Amino acid sequence: MSNLQSGTIGCNCGKCEITVADNRAVQYFRCGCEDCRQGIEWRAAKSAVIPDQLPHGYYIPADIISTKGKEFMSAYKLREDGRSTRLYCNQCWSVIAVDHPAYQSNVFLIFPKHCVAECDLSVPLTAILFMKDYPKEYEPPPEDDVPLFYSFEYNQERNRFRSLPTVANTFKQRTDPLKGINFTALIDSLGTPKILGLEKGKRF
Repeated sequence: MSNLQSGTIGCNCGKCEITVADNRAVQYFRCGCEDCRQGIEWRAAKSAVIPDQLPHGYYIPADIISTKGKEFMSAYKLREDGRSTRLYCNQCWSVIAVDHPAYQSNVFLIFPKHCVAECDLSVPLTAILFMKDYPKEYEPPPEDDVPLFYSFEYNQERNRFRSLPTVANTFKQRTDPLKGINFTALIDSLGTPKILGLEKGKRF
C-alpha cells in the first residue's frame, strides 16, 4: 500500500481512541443480522443513540499504530459461543470496533453511527447481508442496486458472495508487513473478553 493516510476511531466521550495506519475503508455492507443489531441495541440502551434498522458497517485495514485510553477499553462477546468480539468504551459504551475470525486479522468492522471515525468512508456499498434476521415490523430494505443476501446457509450464496469484486481481497490473510499491531492483538492484550450472556435474538 502506498500514500497511506492515518485515521482515528474513538468513542463519543473522548476517553479512548485507536489510530490506524490506513484510514480508507475497503468494504461497506449494510447488515440485518441479529448479532450486529443486538450488540448495537445493548449499547444504545446505555446511551441516547438510536440504532439504524439496517446498520451501516465499514471495514478498515487492521494496522493500529497507536492507542489512547486503553484502560477505558473493554472487550465483550454476546454469548459464550459468540465468534465476534466487540470493543466498547466502558465509560460511554461506544462500539469502537468489531473483530471476527473470518476477518483473518486483515480488517476490523466499525459502525460510524456508534463511534467517532475520522476515516475515509467513501467506498461504495457492496451488498446487504443476512436479511433472514431482519425484523418483519421494520421498514422494507432499501432498494440499492447491490446484491442482497438472505443468509450464508447454502453454498450458492457463499460462492456468490465470494465472487463479488473486492470481497476476496478484504478477507484473505495478508502477506504484506504489519504496521504497528493488528486489531486482534489489541483485543488479546485486554485479556479474556467478558461474556454478556444475552439470549440469542433478544431485542432491547
